[in-house]
Amino acid sequence: MPSKHLIFWALTLVSCGDQKGSETRRRSPLETGIARDLTERLKVPVSASCTLIAGMASKCEASLGDGTKIPIEVRSDKKDWAWRVVGIVVEEQEIASQVKAALADLHVDQRVDCAPRVHVVAAGDRIACKLSGGGLAFLQIAADGTTSLELALDPAAASARGELVTPDKERELFEVSKSLESREGQSDGEEEVPSDAGTVAP
Repeated sequence: MPSKHLIFWALTLVSCGDQKGSETRRRSPLETGIARDLTERLKVPVSASCTLIAGMASKCEASLGDGTKIPIEVRSDKKDWAWRVVGIVVEEQEIASQVKAALADLHVDQRVDCAPRVHVVAAGDRIACKLSGGGLAFLQIAADGTTSLELALDPAAASARGELVTPDKERELFEVSKSLESREGQSDGEEEVPSDAGTVAP
């Protein structure tokens, strides 16, 4: 049963202030504001950097200490900055709690590792958590933040299922499947025509 999961969209207005500080690559008010707000909300140190063109931010990115990158979309009306996280931000502790609850329901006592501390995913992506017994837990994140959980407790099954963990790989397999279905449909249509359909009896 899907349960409500953490979605984080940040939308904060920050005064541009003096752009001279940005041009000398001191932290701009925008970078400082993004880092401050994300640090407060995620409870871990966050830094932010923005690519500036003619004093205006064209792209920003936040970084966590473990190397996790969070893409930031920026808009400006030349007076204030507006920014938001691009994607769904999911915290490790929230994922682990769901997996542990599911394991407890099955009376399975295993440790859960859903590192890193923060995941940034697109709607439909899956997050894999390692189980101490060699299995895996997969959580698929929907656009509305709900999740569906799949447990692969058997190590062999988990290994096979783990081949599909990467969202790009899943999309690739989906496209291949669609292509095969399309070819099969064309083939079926041709096979329905009898081989002697063009023969005219004397």
